[in-house]
Amino acid sequence: MEGVTPTAEYEKTREDGRYEAVRSRDARFDGAFFFAVETTGIYCRPSCPAVTPKRHNVRFFATAAAAQGSGFRACRRCRPDAVPGSADWNVRADVVGRAMRLIGDGVVDREGVAGLAGRLGYSARQVQRQLTAEVGAGPVALARAQRAHTARVLLQTTGLPVTEIAFASGFASVRQFN
Repeated sequence: MEGVTPTAEYEKTREDGRYEAVRSRDARFDGAFFFAVETTGIYCRPSCPAVTPKRHNVRFFATAAAAQGSGFRACRRCRPDAVPGSADWNVRADVVGRAMRLIGDGVVDREGVAGLAGRLGYSARQVQRQLTAEVGAGPVALARAQRAHTARVLLQTTGLPVTEIAFASGFASVRQFN
């Protein structure tokens, strides 16, 4: 090829690979590079759930600071300007972790799924979707599993009567426990 240096060819191949990571929304590349969309003026992480931009509108950057320095603003969906490992970097994992702690504390048993969602600042439907996507079960099933686990531990480690174990585990009745 005339006029094309081996370095330019390598860079094009590298950018094509990066674009494939963006198209597949591969979270393994989050933090390794960032991409910006020239038509919108926004930069994102490779795993951003937004609509994949056309290849000719995309520019790649090694850091979020480089993208900002070129005049792009951070995406409000994927928060590429957040620090990796922080709650803002992985919002779903943070919400799911908080939900799991609240379920373990018995919030679903006392206040229902609506109470759990209210404490998390999301709708009940969104909490259901995020828990199902992250751990494979909704809040009611997780609360039921938590009660069953507590009952199993109490049955194996204490000499309490079964009726007391049922109520101590969070079941509303012995029939529900059975």
